[in-house]
Amino acid sequence: MTDVDQLLAEFIAEDRAGGVADPSAYLARADEGARAELSALLDGYLARAPRRAFSRAAFTASPAHGLVDDLDRTLYGSSGTWPSLLPRLRDRARMRRSDLVTQLAAALDLPGREAKVGAYYHAMEQGTLPSAGVSQRVLEALGRLVGESADVLRRAGEATSAPPRAGGEAFARVASAPAAPAAAPMRARRPARDEVDELFTSG
Repeated sequence: MTDVDQLLAEFIAEDRAGGVADPSAYLARADEGARAELSALLDGYLARAPRRAFSRAAFTASPAHGLVDDLDRTLYGSSGTWPSLLPRLRDRARMRRSDLVTQLAAALDLPGREAKVGAYYHAMEQGTLPSAGVSQRVLEALGRLVGESADVLRRAGEATSAPPRAGGEAFARVASAPAAPAAAPMRARRPARDEVDELFTSG
């Protein structure tokens, strides 16, 4: 058995055993002159190999599930790449979201307003808060906490263009930004806007 045959047999065995067989790892083990042949054999096997049954439970538990959600919020949300960028920056800074919100409220000199600041920040991560309305002051304070510049955060928040959803589905899988209350009796008065609203929605 040649080296190419051996490598192909090992790849097929790993693939059929349910492992994550990486073709590039096997190509790296082949002699330079044999890589083209091995690549063609691997392509041929993968084209004919039976596809594995999709497991919703396995997908939900995998990192791919979170990635799909991030891409969905990025493409169809109002906050550009914030849904994927902001959680990564938090992780890099080793901060829980609750801790970040507490520090952000303090940096904005908004004592006692953590809940509302947290609601707006949650909307930023979910892609439901239009980035154009978020003030430079917020982005500068947030940038200092997560170790990124306000300019980078501003550019990342610019909404992307995406094709319409099939069937006109609404973007409703994630929580929305704080908004006006639902219809109420005429005697109920709409809450007045405050500094938090201005900082996160007035640009």
